[in-house]
Amino acid sequence: MFRSFLIIFLIFSQLSLSSEKENSDPFESLNRKTHAFNMTLDDWVIRPIAETYDFIIPDFVQIGFSNLFDNLGTPLSAANNLIQLKPLGFISETSRFILNSTLGIFGLFDVASGFGIKERNEDFGQSLGILGIESGAYLVIPLFGPSSIRDGIGLVPNYYLRPDLVRLEDNKSDLALNGLSLVNLRAGLLSISDLSGNDQYSFYRDAYLQRREYEINDGKIDESLFDDDFD
Repeated sequence: MFRSFLIIFLIFSQLSLSSEKENSDPFESLNRKTHAFNMTLDDWVIRPIAETYDFIIPDFVQIGFSNLFDNLGTPLSAANNLIQLKPLGFISETSRFILNSTLGIFGLFDVASGFGIKERNEDFGQSLGILGIESGAYLVIPLFGPSSIRDGIGLVPNYYLRPDLVRLEDNKSDLALNGLSLVNLRAGLLSISDLSGNDQYSFYRDAYLQRREYEINDGKIDESLFDDDFD
């Protein structure tokens, strides 16, 4: 299955890169429709569930769940630090996972931060960028939101390596854990006001692309990304 996704990635990346100079968003028409679908789904389904969850579940329990899900993703981050030849990041993430999984009771408590061990999050999309693979065309994925051809392909190994993400299997425990992860994440964003303006879609797109550039370059931003004005 991964090989099939890789072949699709190579085909679409070549198509998107050929038109990137003329149009950085060649799938804009489809992307806007998917964006509208995602926002409608959030307004009518995901946000109400998250609000109910936030009202019922105490804050300290929500923090525990957030710590738990962050800890489950730490091995994936450690592996990507290794791929990117960042030994300090690999050691840091590995140490965090060991400490939080033991002293932190399977990650419910973030004891590693108490010891001064900071997070050094890396993902497969960032690793592909470090390896010199261009982002390709901007892409809005149903349910997931803003992405790109490169980052969309990077989601595949995430599903196979993160235990809290669904793997396209008929497994009730996987689905339940995935659902809890989504609701807990959305509940943590309730205090953030929805972005608005003359063109919400363009704001999300530009913000996402700039954030990914920032992450891949470890905080170094290409000034040309700020040429376009936000509404």
